Amino acid sequence: MKLSIEHKGNYQYAKIPGKSYRIDGKVRKTGVIYLGRVIDLDKGVFCNKERGVYTYDVKTGEYGIADPKYLGGLAKDRRKKEKLILDFGDVYVVDEFIKSIGYDKVLDAIGYGNSDTLRAMVAYYIVSERANVYAKTWQEGNIASVLYPNADLLSPRISDFLEALGRDEIRRAYFQAHIKWIKDNICKDPAILIDSTGLPNDIKINLTQISNHNGDINNEARMITSVQRDSGFPLMFRAVPGNIVDVSTLSRTITLLSEYGMPTDLSLLDAGYFSDDNVDLLYKAGIDFVMRLPERNRTLYNEILKKGQPDLRRKENLVKFRDRYVYMKRVECHIGNNKNLAYAYIGFDVDGSGDTIHKVISSSRKKAKSIDAMHNAFESSGIFILISSIAYDAEEILEVYYIRQQVEQYFDISKGISRLTPLRVHTEQRVLGHLLLCQIAATINLAIQKRMNQYFENREGMFMALRNQKCEVFAERIVTYEGQSDANQFYKKLRIDYPISFKRQKDAWVASDTIPSPPEDQM
Repeated sequence: MKLSIEHKGNYQYAKIPGKSYRIDGKVRKTGVIYLGRVIDLDKGVFCNKERGVYTYDVKTGEYGIADPKYLGGLAKDRRKKEKLILDFGDVYVVDEFIKSIGYDKVLDAIGYGNSDTLRAMVAYYIVSERANVYAKTWQEGNIASVLYPNADLLSPRISDFLEALGRDEIRRAYFQAHIKWIKDNICKDPAILIDSTGLPNDIKINLTQISNHNGDINNEARMITSVQRDSGFPLMFRAVPGNIVDVSTLSRTITLLSEYGMPTDLSLLDAGYFSDDNVDLLYKAGIDFVMRLPERNRTLYNEILKKGQPDLRRKENLVKFRDRYVYMKRVECHIGNNKNLAYAYIGFDVDGSGDTIHKVISSSRKKAKSIDAMHNAFESSGIFILISSIAYDAEEILEVYYIRQQVEQYFDISKGISRLTPLRVHTEQRVLGHLLLCQIAATINLAIQKRMNQYFENREGMFMALRNQKCEVFAERIVTYEGQSDANQFYKKLRIDYPISFKRQKDAWVASDTIPSPPEDQM
C-alpha cells in the first residue's frame, strides 16, 4: 500500500487511497483509509479525531500507540479563539505545593515521556471531579495551559496516557520513588494498615467480577491499599478481580511492600484477613498484628466468648473510648494451624448494642422472628472480638485498633475528592493507570490537608476561592489578579508566593515579580 499526501495550509494529511472499481458504469473506491494529519511521516505518526495521535504501519496495516512526545493539537491553531482570562490560583497552588514538598521528584521518577501531560493530569485529578473527556476544555481555560504547554489532553491521548501509566515498569518506578519520599519526608514507621475497597464497574474486563464482600454482592474490581499507620499516607495499591477474597491477598501485599523498601513489623487488619494460614505467616515473619475476629470462625469465636463473656459487664472492665463506653476483657487463646499464643479482647459496645437492638426490633415488625432468634440477636448485639499478638492493656487495644480509621479516611479522600470512582476506563491496564493517578492525587490532597490542619469539608471552598483568582493574557505578558482574602489565607497557610506576571520568552512563559504570601496582620 502507498500513502497519498495532501497539503492544506501548513499541514500534510495522509490517506491510503485504496482501489478503484467500476459498477453500473460508475467508478467506486474500496479500502480507503483516512489517516488524518501527518505528525512524523518517517516514523508513521498521524493524528485524527477518532484515534488521537497514533502510529500506522503502511506495510502491515497495524495501528499502534505513539510516543508521548508527539502532540495532537494543531500548533498555533488560529481557528480557535484564545481565552484572554484564565483561572489561576487553584492549579498554580497545586503546582507550587508539589514542588515545595519535593513530590515533583517522585513524578520525574515515573519516567513518562511527556512530563507536561503527567503534571497536567495530576492537577486535573486534584482540582476537578469531572470526567477526563473534559480535560482539554479545562486546560484551555486554566493557567495549566501556561504551566504545562506541551500537555496533550485530547481524549484519545489521555487513554494512551493511562494505558502507559498502568504498565508494570511505570508502577514499580512510582512505588519505589513514592515510598522513598514517604520515608525521607514524612516518617519511617514500618507499621501498616491494610484494607480493601470495591470499585463497582460494569465494563467487561478481567478485573471486573462478581464480589460477595460481607454479604454485599456487586460487580466490581477490588483495590487493596496499604497505609502507613503513623502518617495515614498511602504506600501502595494492588488491583485484583472482585471475586478474590481478602484473606488470600495478605502475604503478597506484605511481600511487595518489603520489595519496595517498606518492611513491615506491625499490621492492623480487618476481619477479612483472618485465617489460620495468615496468622501462621505473620508469626513466622515476626510481624505483630491486631485484627478483628470474624464471626464466621465460630469455633474460636465461641471458645473465646465462653472464657470471657460471663463476667464481661463488670465495673472494672468498663472503659471510656473517645465518646463511647465499652466493656473490655482480655483472655489468652491459641490461633492458627500452629496454635500460636495470642490475646483475645472481648468487647461490648454499649451504644452499638442499642443501635443493633433497635434494628432487630424494627426488622421483626416487618418479618416475625421466633423468641429464640430474638434472644440470640439481643445476646450478640454490641459484642466484638479483637485478636492481638501483643498483650496490650484493655484500655490500649481500642486506640491501637481504631487507628484503622485512617485507611477508611484515605478511601474517603480517594473516592470523594481524588476521583477513584466511578471507573471510566475500558482496559485493565488503564484501570491500573487510573488508580496510580488517584493515589498521586490522594497523596497531594492529604499533604495539603495536613498542612492546612483542617478537614476536607473545606477543600471545595479552598479550590473555588483560589480558582476565582484569575490572570489576564496579553501578547507578551500574563498578569495575575490580586488574591482575595480567602485565597490569601490559603497562600499563607501553604507558604506559597505567587508572581505578578509571566513574561513570554521564545515559546515559553516565565514567572516574574513574585509576591510573597501575605503576613499575619494582613489576613
